[in-house]
Amino acid sequence: MIRYKICINNGIEAFGIDHKTITVCEELKKCDENALAREINHENPLIPEQVAKSVLDNFCKAAINLMSMGYSVYLKNGDDVAIRIYPDVNINGGNINIDRARELDPSVAELTEDNAGELVSKAGVSVRIKAECQHKFIKQLQTEASLMRTDVVERAKKERKA
Repeated sequence: MIRYKICINNGIEAFGIDHKTITVCEELKKCDENALAREINHENPLIPEQVAKSVLDNFCKAAINLMSMGYSVYLKNGDDVAIRIYPDVNINGGNINIDRARELDPSVAELTEDNAGELVSKAGVSVRIKAECQHKFIKQLQTEASLMRTDVVERAKKERKA
């Protein structure tokens, strides 16, 4: 059972929203590797809880090692990919258009193959980790899960922070 509450929001000054909006927020409990290891053991009793926990304890380190070598990590549900975890590379500060290029290098007249590398180097590049659930996995949750509304709350207008 997935529990959620309904929120009546009285605006968000930072986004210029002055009117009421209604949203929903899930109310989730945290599941640690011990609980997940128990579930793995329930799904397949041939996998002892201790072994499942050890695998889970080492999963993130192993995934980071592989991603640092240029791999994306796929978790499968049967033959279908359920979750894809991958390194996401971005230009610091967002994409570079001609205006930003001129901020980085006033001599730039247009964006070309010749100056693109230098502009990206000047802006800098960062990496973070992203995870995406594939549609079949989402559909499976939607089929198996039930939803329960727990509350309706009204939130005060969020003022812009100074």
